[in-house]
Amino acid sequence: MKKITLFIAGSVLSICAFAQGSVTYTFDSVKTTSGIIDPSPLPTATGIVCSSFSAIGTPPNSLAAARFDFSDWAMGSVGGIADTLYSGMTGAVSTSEYYEVTLAPAAGYTISIDSIRFTFEHSTTGVRTYSVRSSMDSYAANLTAVYGLPATTNVTVQSGNIFFLKRDNIVSPQPRNIIVLGGASYTNISAPVTFRFYGWNAKLGSAGSGTFSIDNVKFIGSSAVATGITEKTTTGITIYPNPSSNGLYTVDLSGTSNRTTITVYDLVGKIISTENIDSSSKHLINLSNQANGSYFVSIKNDSGITTKKIILNK
Repeated sequence: MKKITLFIAGSVLSICAFAQGSVTYTFDSVKTTSGIIDPSPLPTATGIVCSSFSAIGTPPNSLAAARFDFSDWAMGSVGGIADTLYSGMTGAVSTSEYYEVTLAPAAGYTISIDSIRFTFEHSTTGVRTYSVRSSMDSYAANLTAVYGLPATTNVTVQSGNIFFLKRDNIVSPQPRNIIVLGGASYTNISAPVTFRFYGWNAKLGSAGSGTFSIDNVKFIGSSAVATGITEKTTTGITIYPNPSSNGLYTVDLSGTSNRTTITVYDLVGKIISTENIDSSSKHLINLSNQANGSYFVSIKNDSGITTKKIILNK
């Protein structure tokens, strides 16, 4: 899935893709002697500051190169052919052992994070359950977990947003783990946010030798900055219906009193339409000939710029 980053720079809404709207941790420089902090170059993008990944509460080194792969996780799996049900897991997450990374807005920016995607891997005695939490609620609850398409018979998502690997002998990478964010808590973030990746239910009797591995961790979202003209939600401007089932949207400009420019962009930054509206009334946007998906609407006048996301689902 591709995403763009929206920047409000001066009086111009510019569309700037940074790594297709994401920052990705590849762990390429991790070695079995590199310690608990990922030495790989940090991902960079305009408006966001990324910390290195750290392994907390683990042994001193990764057990594999080019991914974060540590051992000594909480146990609770019997293993073997009879141990294929989540109900058979007896362990519990240890909140003192995890992988951690922090994302922060650069000075003068805010960031919005829509989702996290990552690859999971383990050894035959490694963890069978894993989850992600954040500092937004002091790591109290697992974030919304989804296993992406195409579907797999190897991983399911259990109650409480817990990923579960069905068999201990599945040692191939499982790449489509998704954490769904968005919403008010992860929109226009003005302070650092930290994410923690937990693994547990390693094989009982393994003496802590089982591993929990993450790789290709991708944070998808956007950053925004306002200078000169402030980006804000202007009182009185609404777009409805949203989502739309036929591609027709009404922009209610009754709260404005001057000339307004309405521009629609798709997710790769292409301008779909631009119109100048003189009246402070209602205006129709017609996307009936566009493909299903998300679009951004920029509404600009002397009062500022409002950027709204709309969804087309015909």
